[in-house]
Amino acid sequence: MKTTLILFLSVLLNVSANYSQWEEQISGHSTRLNGVSSLNSVISPVHGWVCGNSGVVISTTNGGTNWITVNSNIPSNANLTSILGMNNSFKRAITSGLISGNTAVVYFSSNGGESWQNTFSQTGGEIYGFAELYSMYNILLIGKPVGNRWTIFRSTNEGRTWDSSGCYLPQAGSETGFTNSVFAIEGKAWFGTNNSRIYYLPIGPNWQIQSTAPEVNSSVVWFQYLLTDNSTVGIGLTAGTTLFRSTNLGANWNPVTSVGSGAITGIAGSPSQFSKSWYSRGSEIYTGVEGNNWSLEYTAPSGIYTHISNNKLGSPNVWAVRDNGGISKYTGQVGIQTISSEIPNVFSLSQNYPNPFNPSTTIRFQIPISRGVTAESGRGVLTILSIYDIAGKEVTTLVNQQLTPGTYSATWNASSHPSGVYFYRLSAGEFTETNKMILIK
Repeated sequence: MKTTLILFLSVLLNVSANYSQWEEQISGHSTRLNGVSSLNSVISPVHGWVCGNSGVVISTTNGGTNWITVNSNIPSNANLTSILGMNNSFKRAITSGLISGNTAVVYFSSNGGESWQNTFSQTGGEIYGFAELYSMYNILLIGKPVGNRWTIFRSTNEGRTWDSSGCYLPQAGSETGFTNSVFAIEGKAWFGTNNSRIYYLPIGPNWQIQSTAPEVNSSVVWFQYLLTDNSTVGIGLTAGTTLFRSTNLGANWNPVTSVGSGAITGIAGSPSQFSKSWYSRGSEIYTGVEGNNWSLEYTAPSGIYTHISNNKLGSPNVWAVRDNGGISKYTGQVGIQTISSEIPNVFSLSQNYPNPFNPSTTIRFQIPISRGVTAESGRGVLTILSIYDIAGKEVTTLVNQQLTPGTYSATWNASSHPSGVYFYRLSAGEFTETNKMILIK
């Protein structure tokens, strides 16, 4: 039975090659959406926030199956451009924008958006985004220069109050920045400019300049999670109309061949090494691995993408929002986890757990030392873990990368798929095995 199923599935691999791993979700709005934020998997794998023009704030508590408007106390003339869901509570968030086109504002909610408190206001300013350093008790607000200095304020209480003490950074000439060009991780922060430079704040009080020449605009900045171990420094990506890649925290930026045309409006990716990353450009989303080998993955049915994001600490949710109220969600797996580096004796594929499940389940598998596969040299075996429905159609691919010997797990979130019988298939070298699982909603 198992052998027959494997042969059946292998025949259908090419038929299902064009299956899209993106789905459209209903925001309930047709106005321009500008920012999206997901929470890390530990706090909540199903919560997310989106902000937009006309005071729009929506949230989800079920992975985007339903989006609910939660903008009480926010005026309709506030065009909200950036939002940050807090990594310490799914109930708390901060969002920023402009009122009447000339007053920068920040709103804070501690109750899931039932009410919002105006915690910052600045005439003539514009907020580009928030940099969460070590925790939500150490956040930087970064915005347009006012009075020949960059607007930088710090909050030590989740964004309830803000203070500019110790945050001075002079403006160089007439330089300015971009909405959602702010990124922070492991106590470090970056933000882009239109002046062939990125400003970088290492652990300490002084900003440093990182050149992006010949690219003038660095309208988006993104880094992987693995930054502190010098042997495995995570990649960084920045872009205006040209994509650049860094492997040393932004000290040097090198051009990368990208696809598509126009400005890149957002970058997202898994914090795991050798995992997928994405950028949004026009009405399209492109994907690559380790910042290279980019290709078109999805085209929106209408509208232009304004932002794409997933949580920097890891999340099953990658959302992209558009200028017509559209929301797209990636439904595949975002990265895998290494359970143990102890060398197994044989290949194995365990039964998923839980089973039956709703909506997520974890699949564990082992890669042993075999011909051409060693842990010492770092050489691995091409490992593919895919999900199929009862008809044999490929639903998603959870893993598609070289893996060295060890024990791994991958989680599948099936919130966007109907109840039924599914199969998962592991192919690694000459090893192939398929198991059955049941989704019950």
